[in-house]
Amino acid sequence: MASSALTMLSMTIGFFFILMGTMKLTPAVNEEVHRELRKMFIRDAKVFPLSTLTGWKPNAHMYRKVVGGLEVVCGIMLAILPGPVKQISNVVLLLLMLVSVYTTLAKGEKMDRATPSIVFGLLLGCRLFIYYQVRNREEKDAKEIAKLKAELEMEDDEIEELEESEKKTQ
Repeated sequence: MASSALTMLSMTIGFFFILMGTMKLTPAVNEEVHRELRKMFIRDAKVFPLSTLTGWKPNAHMYRKVVGGLEVVCGIMLAILPGPVKQISNVVLLLLMLVSVYTTLAKGEKMDRATPSIVFGLLLGCRLFIYYQVRNREEKDAKEIAKLKAELEMEDDEIEELEESEKKTQ
């Protein structure tokens, strides 16, 4: 059950980020949204989180392209690819959502503008939590199976010894 929930959550979040990243990269999906995102990244570049530490502010155009590209690549990894790359992409997307919330608040905008980032950040956090629950349960089950196999092998050895002793007595 949890594994299917993890798969569905990964695919849903992944496809969402593929769509959002594509809208940041190209006007092909929705020209009006693309235009609005371009304006938003011009404002976001002014409050880039690392600019206070490094003094460097990114070019708004490149900032948008990098974030959009990361969302598309990580969305594909989260939705389609198997294995540990899903967790890496999950963490990258979670960090992008934290940066998005930071920039929204740093610009002095209302909290409702940060709501999508908060919601998807929480979904990414829940996905990681479910992943670790499933992994821990699978490890626990594997240990239990190994223990049961060892017990069965011991019982088989005891049965063989009893059969041999019965043959000797006959």
